[in-house]
Amino acid sequence: MKVSDQFILREIAGDSLLIPVGDAAISVKGLIGLSESGAFLFQKLKTECTFEELVSALTGEYDVSAAEAARDIDAFLNQMRQLHMLVEE
Repeated sequence: MKVSDQFILREIAGDSLLIPVGDAAISVKGLIGLSESGAFLFQKLKTECTFEELVSALTGEYDVSAAEAARDIDAFLNQMRQLHMLVEE
C-alpha cells in the first residue's frame, strides 16, 4: 500500500497539513491536519510498504509497543481509506 499522489504533505507554521489536489480536491474539502506520528507514517507511505513495515518503523522511531503501534496504525489507515487516500493492490 502507499498514499495516493492526490495528497501533498506540507508543514505550515509548525503544523503538518495534507493538501488535496486534483480529483481529491473535489471530494475532500479543506486541509487535513496530521499529528507528528501521522506525518511520519504518511512519509513512509509515499513508497510501497506493508503494515508490518509501518509497525516496525513506528516502534523504531517512537517509544511505543508493537501492539499499540499496530492499533494506532490500523486506525490511521482506516481514516485514510475513508478519504480514499491509499492505493492498495
